[in-house]
Amino acid sequence: MESSGRDELAELTRVAELTSDAVVACDLDGSIFHANTRFLELVGMPRERVIDTDVKDLLFSDSFERADGHRLPFLLDGSDCTLMLKLSDGSFVPVLVRAIQVAGSATFRRRLLKRHAARGSALLTVHSLEERYAYDRQMRRMVSELQAANKRLSGTLSVIMSTVGAESLPALLDTVLNKLADALDADGAEVYFSEGGGFKLRAISESLVHDYVPEFIPFGVGVPTYVLRKGSSCRLSIVRPGEDAREDTGSIYDLDMRKSRKLRPQYMPPYKTLIAVPLFFGTQLLGVMELGWKRPTTSRSYDVNVIEVVCDYLSIELMSLVTSMRASRTAELGRSLNHVRDVVYAMGGDKGIAWAEAVAEVRRVLDCHVCPIVHDDERGVFAIDFEGGNRVPLPGDIDQLFFSTTAPAAFVGQSVRDPFSLGQHGPEDEGDLEGTRITRIERLSRVGRWLASHGLPDQGAFVEVRGINGPSNLAAMKGDEPGLVALGSPVPARFLLLRDDSQEPIDDIEFDYLTRLAHEFELREREESEHTETTRIAQTLQAGMKSALGEVPGIIGDALYSSATRQALVGGDFYTLMRLPDDRAVMILGDVSGKGVEAASMSALVKTALTAYAWEGLSPVAMVRALNAMLMSFSRVETFATMFVARLDLRRGEATYCSAGHPPSMLLREAHGEDGKGAAREAELLSTQSGVVGAFESMAYQGGTFTFSPGDILFMYTDGAIEARNAEGEFFGEQRLREILLERSADGARGLCQGVLDELDAFTDSSLEDDIALVALEFE
Repeated sequence: MESSGRDELAELTRVAELTSDAVVACDLDGSIFHANTRFLELVGMPRERVIDTDVKDLLFSDSFERADGHRLPFLLDGSDCTLMLKLSDGSFVPVLVRAIQVAGSATFRRRLLKRHAARGSALLTVHSLEERYAYDRQMRRMVSELQAANKRLSGTLSVIMSTVGAESLPALLDTVLNKLADALDADGAEVYFSEGGGFKLRAISESLVHDYVPEFIPFGVGVPTYVLRKGSSCRLSIVRPGEDAREDTGSIYDLDMRKSRKLRPQYMPPYKTLIAVPLFFGTQLLGVMELGWKRPTTSRSYDVNVIEVVCDYLSIELMSLVTSMRASRTAELGRSLNHVRDVVYAMGGDKGIAWAEAVAEVRRVLDCHVCPIVHDDERGVFAIDFEGGNRVPLPGDIDQLFFSTTAPAAFVGQSVRDPFSLGQHGPEDEGDLEGTRITRIERLSRVGRWLASHGLPDQGAFVEVRGINGPSNLAAMKGDEPGLVALGSPVPARFLLLRDDSQEPIDDIEFDYLTRLAHEFELREREESEHTETTRIAQTLQAGMKSALGEVPGIIGDALYSSATRQALVGGDFYTLMRLPDDRAVMILGDVSGKGVEAASMSALVKTALTAYAWEGLSPVAMVRALNAMLMSFSRVETFATMFVARLDLRRGEATYCSAGHPPSMLLREAHGEDGKGAAREAELLSTQSGVVGAFESMAYQGGTFTFSPGDILFMYTDGAIEARNAEGEFFGEQRLREILLERSADGARGLCQGVLDELDAFTDSSLEDDIALVALEFE
């Protein structure tokens, strides 16, 4: 500035424009003679309005006061001064000002002012503190985000490191949920496992102990079903009834898909915002993990990533731990059941010794107290005899206490539940038992709370042994009904299996063990009175209904039968392949209406009759007509059968058949290319159909024909295959079966039926509702 050999004003202008700060030059009396573009943008005024303006009219103290007289509002020693800058619209922004005094040459002053001026001027920089504050806020936000990311990372590592090699499933889930909720600053977390009919709550974080969390959510409703159908993680917002004036019911809103779905209040999680992530092991859905906030918040994408990482790890640990624990426990209970069965049969009619041995084994393997429930005749009430001590009267009727379905079952207690450990409540747990009722007792049920209040173990199971066909009335409960174990008998009529708070509840495997044990006693009871007749019937059924494919030269056979009835030994589906003279064979596949022994006995009769007709040389149509006449002569109206009967001429490669009410069989032909080599198979439906057998006397039956060549496969099946449904109610269907057969038949008939059954199990999640028979015949 003190150079006299150049235009000092131009130099000042160029230098001021180079800096990113606002620059102002003024006389010592405050008159502005230069301002750079950055200052004009900051103050929001054109240059004409700023030049010759008094700087004291633009810069004020932090209390908005103007400097008096000729005193400048800032120091000229280069120190920082915090002032308020007045903008063009009259508003103020805080600024940081630094100023120094400069003395230009006389030439510069004459060129600039064209008049006398004080010797010297002030050069100041103005920096907006709002920008600095915004920068500081951004930095603090970045630091906060880094801290949050670090907390999430350390939380994820903590979850993984603290659960590696876990041996207790409840401890594993407890650690994962609590640490994950803490790492993401969430208000709670829970996990649902996919089970028969829906999703079962298996664990909660400690923060949800006193909150309402649905214990069971059926397929088709709720957050888990929405996640299952979407197949990926979801960020959801929960709208409760009354929060939206347009809706009387609640809803969930997908923040990513921008879609809303209605949600019933009983299936609502206790949150305003939540992240739901599916738990997959390969393609198998294990369940859904939910993590939520009770306040409206914006869940971030990296929160979802953290949970997905934990879920990927958790699924591996779960499958490994659950598989190992269940296998070990199942084997142990299986050995125990065999031991009790041996004891029961070895003791013969001595129920007292058999019962004592069974009680000792149950105490050992289930680690529980066995407490008989007796009737106190003086008080007229039932009482618990706790290990031979004082009798504690029960507070109500047996059915009301243990089998009521009106008590709420959606409140979660303080204990974290053991996954795969709790089944449905009430009489449905009895399974196939006829004379015994078994149900669980949970800590937070009415009975569980009552037991705890009397200092007794508060969880376990209740067992009542009744007459097989007798009602459960007061006389029966006192032991007065024939068939019910009497009060004075060494075997009590009803008893409790109880565990204390330090133990896990009775789980599904243990409950199944009790059910099987009761079943063994029931079988033994029935065998004592019906041993001879039952044995004869069983032998006749087994001989008549055993399905098998006979050895026929020129045919490779593959067959499979799967019963939908739990523990079923017999059923209504049947099949057989018979070798006839002159290179002929007869294939029979049928399905008798109903299930169990009654259907099996009818199927044995039908198969025996058809076998006899085949040996007589009747055609398939004649065989079906003769069977229909026989069934109509004595069968009940509601009993009927469907069947596929084919007579095969292996020498000519020709066949006649009759399909009576049966789904159409498929002939998988081996196609050939122009070079004669094998190509992809083609499926042909044998579409000639007739009505069912045994329903109408005047039913007309039609026959069909087909030809076959070496390598062709005849595939037959009962309607349980194509009518199988998945969780959404979708049928497996004929087209899906056709595609699977074309895909899997490349290697021939061997193993083809098992491959189809594997596809059915995957489609229905191993919950077939009907018996299924599958047969594949490959012509060599």
